Amino acid sequence: MAVKVLLDPSFRLTETIFAEDDLQRIHAVADVVWGRDEPIDEDQLAAVAPELDIIVTGAWRHGHPSRFPRLRAILEVGGHLPPQEDLDYDYCSSHGIRVLGCAPAFGPAVAELGLGLALASARQIGWTDRAFRTGEPNWSHTSFATEIGDTFTLYGKQVGLIGFGGLAQSLRPLLAPFGCRIGVYDPWITDTFLRRQGVEPLDLDTLLATSRVIFVLATPSSSNRALITAEKLDLIGSDAVLVLLSRAHVIDFDALTDRLLAGRFRAAIDVYPEEPIGQDHPIRRAEHAVLSSHRAGANTEALRSVGRLVADDLEALCTGRVPRMMQVAQPEFVRLRG
Repeated sequence: MAVKVLLDPSFRLTETIFAEDDLQRIHAVADVVWGRDEPIDEDQLAAVAPELDIIVTGAWRHGHPSRFPRLRAILEVGGHLPPQEDLDYDYCSSHGIRVLGCAPAFGPAVAELGLGLALASARQIGWTDRAFRTGEPNWSHTSFATEIGDTFTLYGKQVGLIGFGGLAQSLRPLLAPFGCRIGVYDPWITDTFLRRQGVEPLDLDTLLATSRVIFVLATPSSSNRALITAEKLDLIGSDAVLVLLSRAHVIDFDALTDRLLAGRFRAAIDVYPEEPIGQDHPIRRAEHAVLSSHRAGANTEALRSVGRLVADDLEALCTGRVPRMMQVAQPEFVRLRG
């Protein structure tokens, strides 16, 4: 009996995430149901529910998994594992239903932009570009310093990573050529594991106070909302750079904005509390910030990587093998997210 796969990627577009050869691989190993960009309607879902083995979805909107008696895997293509209130993970675990996420497809692209943002801030690339265009270039033969401080290189600097998941592990090799000393704060990973990865486990206060470049990479959870408070931000050195790359959920964004406007330190920001952020938001006036419009993973290569990982793991699942490419939903992580 052919494996029946519901291909329901909305809000993603099929042509955006799947190269033609990856789609062909899926159709070669499975009987594909739906396969359209708009969400499957409830009547059609109910009609095929008893026959579905695997569901590929942009967001879980399919009801309780018990309605799919043959279901053995859920593959998400939106970029985030379904929240616990939408999907009963305990039921999935007890009934052998794998839940797999596509986050590994975005890790390298997001890490690359994170490095770029750090360099842009440390070397004041954005500030220099703006000054040049307004007729006031800061030529190096007149001064190395600017109104937002001196530039610096990443070579040999102390770097702090807040969170050591897939994104941090994609960033770490990009930092290797700079010979950075890397400290990590991640309360969900043991110190032994971190040391074996060649990084130094640090408490949050020490990391903020001692790092020249700080990358905020933690996945949002119920326990880390506004983890980096106003008081924590005041620990950051005046010559440091904060790179906000994962989610604004992790930081007191109003306090961060106030400190950037006051010139307390520099930052590079790709994520915001509301997107798009208001035209009148004061962060837009912060000379000490390099601003990016949540574009770290927004490129064709990263999106096509989603389709490739899905095709790889579907091929494994449909042929009785172990899927190895996508992120496995761990019970502890799911409970942490709330």
